Amino acid sequence: MADKEKKKKISQIDIYKAWCKACGICVAFCPMGVLGRDEGGYPYVKSLEKCINCGWCEIRCPDFAITVHAKKGEIEEIRESFEKEEEERTTAPGE
Repeated sequence: MADKEKKKKISQIDIYKAWCKACGICVAFCPMGVLGRDEGGYPYVKSLEKCINCGWCEIRCPDFAITVHAKKGEIEEIRESFEKEEEERTTAPGE
């Protein structure tokens, strides 16, 4: 069971080539070098395992041609963390 917990969570990146104009902004802004450019200048995912799910490629794409999906389990972790922080903020000191 510990092995399953230690497995690295992998992101999913969808690139809609029909919407892409091959500007290279997504590749330039990726801090981990996850994206590369093919011979036509279009982006492709070359190292998905390096993705930290920052979303810079998706945010910077002027054509909305990239979608970065949250890693499996990450949304639940974020929600639980947020709920815990919210609970701590609403608890009065000394309670």
